Amino acid sequence: MVISKKYVYFCTLIAVFIWIGGSGPALGQEPLSFFNAISKTLENNYQIRIAQKDLEIAANNNTAGAAGMWPSITLSAAQNNRWTDQTKPQSSTTLYNDISPSVNLNWMLFGGFSVQINRSRLAELENLSEGMMSVVVENTLQAIILAYQKTLLEKERLQITREVMNLSLDQFRYAKTQKNTGNGTTFDLQQAKTAYLEDSSNYILQGINFRNAKRNLNLIMGESHTKQYTLTDSFQPIDESFNLEELYNRLEASNQTLTNQYINQKLIKYDLQQSKSNLYPTFSLNAGSSYTYGTRKVDDLPNTNSDPLVVYGNFTLNFNLFNGGQVKRSIQNAKISLEQSKLETREMENELKMQLVSLYDLYNVRKQLYNVALENEKVTQLNYELAKDRYRLGTINSINFRQVQLSFLNASLSKLQTIYDLMDSYTEIMRMTGNILTEFDPQKQQ
Repeated sequence: MVISKKYVYFCTLIAVFIWIGGSGPALGQEPLSFFNAISKTLENNYQIRIAQKDLEIAANNNTAGAAGMWPSITLSAAQNNRWTDQTKPQSSTTLYNDISPSVNLNWMLFGGFSVQINRSRLAELENLSEGMMSVVVENTLQAIILAYQKTLLEKERLQITREVMNLSLDQFRYAKTQKNTGNGTTFDLQQAKTAYLEDSSNYILQGINFRNAKRNLNLIMGESHTKQYTLTDSFQPIDESFNLEELYNRLEASNQTLTNQYINQKLIKYDLQQSKSNLYPTFSLNAGSSYTYGTRKVDDLPNTNSDPLVVYGNFTLNFNLFNGGQVKRSIQNAKISLEQSKLETREMENELKMQLVSLYDLYNVRKQLYNVALENEKVTQLNYELAKDRYRLGTINSINFRQVQLSFLNASLSKLQTIYDLMDSYTEIMRMTGNILTEFDPQKQQ
């Protein structure tokens, strides 16, 4: 296959543009450290701000009034007009007008301890909203950590593909020189040109991956996708060791999903107590006052006025003696729901422990894979240097040399991927054990 010089020039020009816009000098870009990205996310991320509003609503609902502790007071006024035309026993007409303001108070003095139960339930609902917000914060924190590391990964990949492209360009120029001097073949030249164009395409595509990673980073931080940052942290592997028993203890004590399940279990207990409160009588007060000012005119007689004032205070005692067994069924269903919740909690505990063990094993395996990938990169790099010399001495052909070059490229990319995978497992363990907020607290770095 013959590839034109114009196509080679076109690929080179695009690659240069990507280098200027991606891995080249950062003109007009703000520096962004790892912990600065976390701080921006905790402050601006939309999901965290939405969860904060849910928590504010739950806090507003957690009041004595919402639990039914206080009375309700209503103020009303009515104006009535009535005209009567009477024919028997004698003909007469009556016009009556009045205005009646009134105030009324209703107060449940005792409702079978339902007020106290509601207060406790509203407090737990606020705790649940806070726990749900913590889950959002933990998930978002994990997302920004991995997004920052992903951007570093794509940046490193871009750097490697650029270096490989430049090496292929040098090899293409060398093959061209060899061909022009009569020491090379057309086949070798075409092989070198094909390798260069393939590496140029890989570099161009990697530029898209890098830019998309930066856009995703901005999205999680709550920034505009057009905002440009220069990442200041280096892409380094994590080197931490864990004790499985300690991880178990931290999981049981601090896992936020499990904590929220415990809160849900408390809420079901309050539902049971609320059902039992229907076994008690209710005692309520209804009090108020009304005043009526009215005028009455009968035929041509003078107007008569009235202005009675009424004050009342009434107590009501209600005791449900029988309602078809609804209270008993409600209590039984609440007990069943509580037992169901306990089973779900135990199942969740077992599932989380199983997931933690799997993560623990995966983390240790990925540490080993990183060491293997690091050693493999060293070996393939040495092989590449030796193959380059042997190729120029003519002891290996261009096809074998390309295979060695690709092995070096794949080994370098594989090592970068193992670094990212290691951080992925580490942050997941931190999140599951409830330590991701303390481990990556930006305040500790200030």
